[in-house]
Amino acid sequence: MNRKTLGIGFVLLVLAGCASVPLGDPVEIYQRTRSYKKYSFDDVWSAALRSVDDIGFVVRNSTKKVGLIRAVAKNNPDSRHLPPVMNVVIREEDRMIDVNFHIELPGQRDESGMRRSYSNRFFKALRRNLK
Repeated sequence: MNRKTLGIGFVLLVLAGCASVPLGDPVEIYQRTRSYKKYSFDDVWSAALRSVDDIGFVVRNSTKKVGLIRAVAKNNPDSRHLPPVMNVVIREEDRMIDVNFHIELPGQRDESGMRRSYSNRFFKALRRNLK
């Protein structure tokens, strides 16, 4: 066999192997919403930005106009996977401010309840920052 035939055979073998490799677990998302009545949108927005930092995340982008904060963990708790990603959506409706918290742990199972832990820590920090 010549080199070209061997090269093509190797590429086909690799492609066949890749086609049979499972994609892994889908990204699991945990979400929780809390409502705040006695605060303004600006108060909650500012407190949410501080809370993101308080729980060890860094804001990647934020758009106050639509109430979206996207952040990623400063220190990745598991170097074999992508770092946790957090989204916070803040909406005002009928003098009520709704804060919706989403957390993703890409490629990781959540046997230890990390998603719930991040959510609890965020809302605890938010309460503290709203005082």
